[in-house]
Parts: sequence; C-alpha cells; structure tokens
Amino acid sequence: MPLYEFECSKCKTIYEKLMKVDERHDALECPSCGATKPKKLVTSFRTHEWSTFLDNMEKKISPHKFK
Repeated sequence: MPLYEFECSKCKTIYEKLMKVDERHDALECPSCGATKPKKLVTSFRTHEWSTFLDNMEKKISPHKFK
C-alpha cells in the first residue's frame, strides 16, 4: 500500500496515511482538528526497490525479454 500525504482543508495540517490505490480519501479525518475532505498532495516516492521488484517479476514472467 502506498503512503499518501494530505493537507487539511481547514487547519492546513499535513499528515500521512497508508491507503490502497483506489481507496477514497474524502472521509479521512484530520488528526489535529477532525475536519474531513483533505487535499491530496503530490509527493515523491522511492522507486529503486519497487523497480527492482518489478524487474525481477518481469524476468520470471517473460524471461525471453531479458536475453
């Protein structure tokens, strides 16, 4: 599950939440004031581990591509 960053629409607190990719975030409550409907922020993420994992899976599924 990815880690997302949100900003409270009321008090502007920034907080993180582990969520499924297709999970809705409009009902999330701010840890500071309890307001809902936060703004989802654009964040960076580490790709090396994920890319390594995907490459290894691709090699298992389609070894002919890596000859």
